[in-house]
Amino acid sequence: MSDAAADVDAIRFERAMARYDSARTASPDVAEAHRQYATLASYFMLFAETAAAWERALELEPEHPAAWDGYLFALRAAGIFETDRRYSEKLLEVLPEALRSASRRPDIYDNAQGAAEALGSLEAYRGILTERHAASPDDAVLRHHIGRLRIALADLEGGDRSQALKDSIETGLDELASRHTQDQEDAEVDASILYRLAAGYDMLGREAEAELWLERLESAPERGVLADGLRYWRLAIEFQNQLRSSDDAAPEAVLQLVERGMKTPNLGARGAWVAQRNEAVLRRTLASVPGEPPTFGTVTRMVTVAGEPPGPALDPAVGEQLFDAAMDVIAWQQAGEQLPALRSLLYFGIEPQAVLEEAVRIEEALREDRPGYLFPGFQGDERETARQLAIDRARILQARALTQLGEIEAAGQLLEELASQSRRTATLGEYGRHLLRTDRPAEALTAFVEAMAFGGSGFRPLAEEAAAAAGLSPETIEEQLAVRRPVVEEERERRELGSRLEREAPEFAIQDQNGVEWRLGDLAGKIVVLKFWATWCGPCLAEFPHFVELLEKYEDDAEVVFLTVATAGSPRDEVARMIEENGYPFPVLFDEQGLALDFEILGYPTTLYLDQGGTIQFKRQGFSPSGYESGVVRRIDALRGEVSGSSSP
Repeated sequence: MSDAAADVDAIRFERAMARYDSARTASPDVAEAHRQYATLASYFMLFAETAAAWERALELEPEHPAAWDGYLFALRAAGIFETDRRYSEKLLEVLPEALRSASRRPDIYDNAQGAAEALGSLEAYRGILTERHAASPDDAVLRHHIGRLRIALADLEGGDRSQALKDSIETGLDELASRHTQDQEDAEVDASILYRLAAGYDMLGREAEAELWLERLESAPERGVLADGLRYWRLAIEFQNQLRSSDDAAPEAVLQLVERGMKTPNLGARGAWVAQRNEAVLRRTLASVPGEPPTFGTVTRMVTVAGEPPGPALDPAVGEQLFDAAMDVIAWQQAGEQLPALRSLLYFGIEPQAVLEEAVRIEEALREDRPGYLFPGFQGDERETARQLAIDRARILQARALTQLGEIEAAGQLLEELASQSRRTATLGEYGRHLLRTDRPAEALTAFVEAMAFGGSGFRPLAEEAAAAAGLSPETIEEQLAVRRPVVEEERERRELGSRLEREAPEFAIQDQNGVEWRLGDLAGKIVVLKFWATWCGPCLAEFPHFVELLEKYEDDAEVVFLTVATAGSPRDEVARMIEENGYPFPVLFDEQGLALDFEILGYPTTLYLDQGGTIQFKRQGFSPSGYESGVVRRIDALRGEVSGSSSP
């Protein structure tokens, strides 16, 4: 295992994981091999595999606190990303044993409460904590999380009880604090008491007191991991606040925060700080550009100018720092961050040969579906779509790098292939940029119009530039769009309606805000539009006025039923207040039994379309006002037409 450990030190995590996997296969009774494999599998977000590895490690060493911590995190994450309630149920099943061995590890409580909320099992979780409290009444870590749980239960009930509980907890914390502030150098204060004070004041929003007790906790003997989570989140919040509010886009103080964060023992947290360091360095780089600096989004997302590289040349020292920060992101295999990091290098024309090589390597990894390149929540067809999108983006970067290296013909061939095989906004727009650079403005205009028809409004300035270069009036763009939009809309409709989930919907029996029980079985023969949302979700709330217009449209249609599900974490009184203030007429079902897990919901809002037989056919995540009503009507009509052939109301 020494070779694997050396690979970890050298940031070769994939190879290290493979070596630890071989070690645990060769020596299945060596707990350390399973623990190290689990740590790396967790880093790559292979949570089901992680849970199995931790389980084996605990079979060999059942009282290992860090193993329990890792195991419960893996079960919680697997429950989320596999959308399988069995992982969350397993977590609550093993929780009593975990607390007997590792009651001073805060993440165990965080993951347990999250799993209990997802299952609608907070009362069962309270029973476990109550039983543990009877055995260990002086456990300060446990007492903090009991208080946190009581607040969560009160929030679900609504009313004034939650605030009363917070006031009571605050009074208790103040009394506890007064007993331990007489001597600030008192080293005899147990670390768990310091944790209770730091975490409790943090929960109540009393930041000054929370920081004071956290500092004492960090210097306390036997603090273990009690300070790690608190410090990580406080640093992360401070990082974002400073980065967004500073006049200097990335002052040295921000980078110093990153270096503090990098000291965490948690591998995943260190990887996140690597990505944050790259963001800080990039923002500092942008601030160094004379005149009006480019925006962060322009550099990392969409290019809106035709030049390649589009950005100005940087001072060599600044460029080297940005290159090093981006290559760290690549080495640490931060999923979702690697391609934007490479884009930032190409924007300034930094090391295009290195970018080309890395983009080729990323494409190969995506084609092999290796870990560390895709968000773990993608499943089935969604995962394949996300993988293909990422491959397209990697190939676009290759073409841009080839252009900067002077290999114009090779870049053109690659972009033409992409535009024809994968007709999307980005591929069409990038091909248009190539055509414009190579003095083919009329063809470029066609590509830009096609990209705009697919929704790429950001390519309009380039379309105008292409029209001017071709000697055409600006009105030509709208004329071509008027022709292409209906064709593209039909193409997109065929794609969407032809891609069915064909997944049987789980049965449910849930009451709405008026006490009316809804059973899916009672809705047989009807099309059901089922929307999952949360009170804390901004896009969900923005969607509701549009949703209400649809309800009015289908008010007299007995064949279609619209239901909404407020997920765990949406207090009843908050839901009631929102409905009353806005006069919303739709029924709201309260998910207090883990329905979101059963329906494999990973983000909000998510809308499911069930056919007359109770089969989930379409799934739409997020909200965009553009084409909202027509998209809903199109899906309903597709399902209606399969039975009756009737048209929309």
